[in-house]
Amino acid sequence: MFNRHVLSVALAVSGALALTACGPDDGDMATPGSSASPSQSATAKPAGDDKGKDGCPTLAKGHKLIWVHNVEGAMANIIARDAKMLCNTKMDEGAFYHPEGPLKTYSFDMNSKVTVVGKDGPEVRPATNTGKTLSGIGHVKECADPNHKQYDSGQSKEKSTEYCMGQNYYDVAVGPDNKITEMTERFGS
Repeated sequence: MFNRHVLSVALAVSGALALTACGPDDGDMATPGSSASPSQSATAKPAGDDKGKDGCPTLAKGHKLIWVHNVEGAMANIIARDAKMLCNTKMDEGAFYHPEGPLKTYSFDMNSKVTVVGKDGPEVRPATNTGKTLSGIGHVKECADPNHKQYDSGQSKEKSTEYCMGQNYYDVAVGPDNKITEMTERFGS
């Protein structure tokens, strides 16, 4: 009986270590603002985001996943890495993501639809800031750089109260010339 208990504890610990090893392998480029709890696996779902045969989310045709490192150039450029999704419904882990490959620059169409993970679920954000709400691209920039270390030309900003729980992963539609035309923040475990 004692051996079974020791074995089950060892399996639980190794499983927990395996989950923590699935985070971004980006050396000094830590994922800013990533503080989601592992038990949450909700996803802001874009149109056409369905579950595959195995119950895992699938991307709409023409979409891809990216991990945003930062936003620069007067909010017109998104610096990101491609991302891959892993999903294990048998262990009820939900979807989780990790960045892969080199950083790439995507231009951002300021008229793009941006859906973010808000406190109460998915929110479609306006194209420009309002008195109470950051624009969609403003949310992306704030969550990728919550300490404001990457602002252009020495800009600084006071502490924001923006809700950043998505870990900087986005489902994007990319048009000609690497221009993002639609962004939906993903929330993985």
